[in-house]
Amino acid sequence: MRASILAILLSASGLLLAGNGSGQDLDKVIVTVDFKNATLKNALQKIEKLTQLSFTYKTGDVSPYGNINYQASGQALSRVLNEILQSTELQYEQVNSNIVIKKVRRDDRSATNGPTGTPAPLYDGVIRGRITNEQGDPVANASVELVGTSKGVVANSNGEFVISGVQPGNYQLRISAIGFQEEIRSVSARDNEEVQVTFQLKDRSNNLSEVVVTALGITRKQRSLGYATQQVKGENLTLTKEQNVLGSLAGKIAGVQVTGASGASMGGTQKIKIRGVNSIGGTDQPLIVVDGTPISNANFASADKADYGNLGQDVNPEDIESVNVLKGPAASALYGIRGQYGVILITTKKGAKGAKNVNVQLNSAFSFEKAGNFIPLQNMYGGGSSQTWRTLPNGEKYVDMSVDESWGPRMDGTPARQIFSFYPLDAEYGKLTPFIAHPNNVEDFFRTGTTINNGITVSGGGENSTFRLSFNDARIEGVEPNTWLRRNNVGLSAGLDLSKKLRLMTNINYATNKAQRPTQGSEYGARYMVQWFQRNVDMNRLKDYQYSDGTFLNWNLNRPSATTGLITNFKPLYWDNPYFDSHENLNNDNRDRFFGDIGLTYDLLPGLKVSGFLRADMFMQNIEERTAFGGRRLPAYSVGKYQNKELNYEFLAQYNKNWGDFSLNANLGANMYKRRYTYLTQATVGGLSAPGFFNIAASIDRPVNNSYLLRKEIRSMYGMASVGYKDTYFIDVSLRNDNTSTLPENNNSYWYPSISGSFVFSELVKWDPLSFGKLRLSYAKAGSDLNAYQTSYFYNVGSIYTPAGGTSINTLTVPDNLANPTIQPSFANSYEMGLELRFFKNRLGADLTYYAQKNRKQIIQLDVSGASGFGSTTINAGLIENKGFELTLTGTPIQTKNFSWNSTFNISRNKNMVVELYPGINTYGYGSTTYSSVTTFLNSYVGRPFGSLVGPAYKRDSATGKMLLGANNLPLFTESTYDFGSVLPDYTGGFQNFFRLGKFELAAMIDFQFGGQFFSRSKMLAVRTGQDASTVVLNDKGKNIRDAVADGGGVRVDGISDITKQPVTAYIAAQTYFGTTARRIYEDWVYDASYIKLREIRLGYTFDKSSISKLPFAGVTLALIARNPAMLWQKAPKGLDPSELSTGSQSIGWYESGQTNTVRSFGVSLNVNF
Repeated sequence: MRASILAILLSASGLLLAGNGSGQDLDKVIVTVDFKNATLKNALQKIEKLTQLSFTYKTGDVSPYGNINYQASGQALSRVLNEILQSTELQYEQVNSNIVIKKVRRDDRSATNGPTGTPAPLYDGVIRGRITNEQGDPVANASVELVGTSKGVVANSNGEFVISGVQPGNYQLRISAIGFQEEIRSVSARDNEEVQVTFQLKDRSNNLSEVVVTALGITRKQRSLGYATQQVKGENLTLTKEQNVLGSLAGKIAGVQVTGASGASMGGTQKIKIRGVNSIGGTDQPLIVVDGTPISNANFASADKADYGNLGQDVNPEDIESVNVLKGPAASALYGIRGQYGVILITTKKGAKGAKNVNVQLNSAFSFEKAGNFIPLQNMYGGGSSQTWRTLPNGEKYVDMSVDESWGPRMDGTPARQIFSFYPLDAEYGKLTPFIAHPNNVEDFFRTGTTINNGITVSGGGENSTFRLSFNDARIEGVEPNTWLRRNNVGLSAGLDLSKKLRLMTNINYATNKAQRPTQGSEYGARYMVQWFQRNVDMNRLKDYQYSDGTFLNWNLNRPSATTGLITNFKPLYWDNPYFDSHENLNNDNRDRFFGDIGLTYDLLPGLKVSGFLRADMFMQNIEERTAFGGRRLPAYSVGKYQNKELNYEFLAQYNKNWGDFSLNANLGANMYKRRYTYLTQATVGGLSAPGFFNIAASIDRPVNNSYLLRKEIRSMYGMASVGYKDTYFIDVSLRNDNTSTLPENNNSYWYPSISGSFVFSELVKWDPLSFGKLRLSYAKAGSDLNAYQTSYFYNVGSIYTPAGGTSINTLTVPDNLANPTIQPSFANSYEMGLELRFFKNRLGADLTYYAQKNRKQIIQLDVSGASGFGSTTINAGLIENKGFELTLTGTPIQTKNFSWNSTFNISRNKNMVVELYPGINTYGYGSTTYSSVTTFLNSYVGRPFGSLVGPAYKRDSATGKMLLGANNLPLFTESTYDFGSVLPDYTGGFQNFFRLGKFELAAMIDFQFGGQFFSRSKMLAVRTGQDASTVVLNDKGKNIRDAVADGGGVRVDGISDITKQPVTAYIAAQTYFGTTARRIYEDWVYDASYIKLREIRLGYTFDKSSISKLPFAGVTLALIARNPAMLWQKAPKGLDPSELSTGSQSIGWYESGQTNTVRSFGVSLNVNF
């Protein structure tokens, strides 16, 4: 009885989790048996004694079988069991280390024409086979299905499979595996005979009939699509274990530009654009969809605090099967308002039906990170504003610590009192020390960071179910001291056939992030050292930033007393000790994120199925920022709590039918989108009442509290139909209607149509070198709405606090922005044509796309007269036009049994133009940055490309182009009106190469950009403060430019006198010259953003079965990995990285300030399959 109950429980659990778990692989258990007239029960008992396995069965099931005569020498136990059970009504199933013997369900045997209720006859036909790739290596875990029956198995780690109990007849055997083309072959089974078959699967990259995921998760044949899409496999996204899936797309897809956050910002924001800028307001980020669920990619970055990253990084890269980018409105039209700027479709990995074993996979990676590519700094002159030494009352020389520049005396070892000698508790107190350079003092601040990533995946499935469960743990120690990030991801994908027609599916993802992040941006936090510092400061001495009496150690202070020579006020004058800042001024955040779906699919009629899904995306982000006592800033504390919930209720009916040469794929659906977003922020005012007491209650003045609630709803209906003829001609039409709550009630319904077609001309043109050829053409209209509450009038609720009386007066104030009840969505009209070619049996391929898109009725903020009582209003205005091409080349130059070389190259060109703005307005400001009352702007002008970088430049003589010089022979400059050009690149692209030699693999990826401008404040201020190496070069006389002009030094200036209009050659003191050009004139600090970067490199080795035969592993791969190992070429000066521009929350990288240098990562990864 106990055994029967156990058998029932184990059998039930096996329906979902059929597999060996932690048990032995029966293919690897080798036995020698000799049964003569044995009962089945005795045979099983003997096998138990030979192995460490145990059998569970009902006595009544096995007792009828006796007289077993069977011999096997050195055979796999799986084969032995299959053969001794062949003539029975029994089958076995492994559950961990237990083997359950049970009766075969009646519908598992092929039915006969016999009387109803009689047992189906048993057959002994066996199909045995092996599956390999094109190089002859086994393909593990391939799915093997006998079409038209319920029989299916999964190949073992050697690529071997066995299907037994097959009724005589002709069948179709379908073989499928991740990364390979599906293959179907006819086989004939005969009673009491074994059929041997072998399959050699081709790589999916050569598949001309490849199926891809398109809008709404609908799978389509690639050949049928009339618009441009591009897919990247999951394994190509995890080559070097990049933690942000958006960052891993850089350079891999034509027309997609990814600009990373400054390297040290762990989990920092990755900005992504598809086909250039399509919005004057710059808000043109694509929609991200995971397994059909749209998710938020909002970011919490700012220009002067911490970069808390964008939410797209919550997707675990190890879970991704593929990423498909829908580039134009024709591809994304079915997403309506939310898909205007393109869609990134992420499909995650799933379990396999009928999996023989539970597949367990471990992924582990360790890497170390170093900040590199520093701006070259000089090591000749130290702190001060003059090369003349300052002296104490006793005559001792001292370093002028009241200056945050390096225009001081030569660092020639002169004994002098330096900053540490003025601290009474310091070991150097009162001592003279050599005045020397510390060449690496900026680099010394950064430590070696580490990233440890560990993940486990368990997947499998039963006859009617699939599952995949994953867990990933990432632990990052940043390159800046006391910065770190912890991230955990849990993912579950499961499906269950509730009946032959009804299937339940779910995808659940949970991510948690906790981090302590560096302060970033313009002259903030610990990144100011390149901009403002002294070359003589020993960074290592600053690490112990607090003395035993509580005094904080700082490097810039007020000068010593002219009478006593002492310093009594140790508060920093300009900048905090960078170690104080990184350990005391903290930016902490934690985020909990859930996204996923649950749905049902019902096969209503042959070819017709209906689906219903509930999709959700929810996160809660908490941010805490501390400014400590003892620094230059007022102590402060702030907290923020941000909550977002997005729900999608979705219905979809799909119909697929073939009539002779015609095919139809039709879809009709509806969606209701609901969003609720709230935040509550609190911040102290006037300082804190007690040191170290970080609490809103510690605010000296009344704290500032802000709260916000947003509700938004979109109701949509959509349909799409695709008609094909002879698998050669295809035409698609789609139509979507959106009703959005953010637009006026009487004007909130809009239609988005699309039409596309494709012609596979290679079906008609028979030319041996041509393997495949397709023309495609499409048109689409898409739109986007606006933020909530911009069409109605409302008041801001607040209060005025009077500290003296301690009373508050409630107030209602008019908002700054004037509501516009007639606002409409912006619309994009897109035309696209493309050509796809494959040659020489798919060894060479090309995909060329030309597109033209016009974005009309842009939703922008327009300044209005202050007399109206408002500062701005929201209007429809503007027209942006984008035209361009995209080219992707793929090739396999070499393909042999032991060596292969696969290569992919992509390049895109986008030409952007602001065609119109608003009547009477020709300029629109997008952003600005100001230093020393001089501002650089990012503007849009009618008739020019988007994003003109505008700022002060040299005044030049109109005839000669030479600089105009003033009365003091210093260059004259314009106001902030000179257009340096667009920040948008002319060309972007990437080049990927994959080499395989035996068990070795080598992958390398380069990405590049040509054209575009950016402004570098770091470089400007490094020169302004005398730190940059260019401030100590030799002039044409062979003299150091810092030498006195009278001694032959100074910077040579050639120009035209603005007074005499005559040519002038003069020499200006270096400090004077750079004090003007690096403060008032920005022309020298605007650079070309062109670069070629080695983004990824990986060298791996896969251990063959013979080398790990004594280990419990099905496969092991070990790899050396590197990310950002080298900047191969750039037009900008060394120390600047145009691919990583720190511009806060803005979606376009156009300037950097206080940018941390590129972080280079080197490490090792390990993948183990069980």
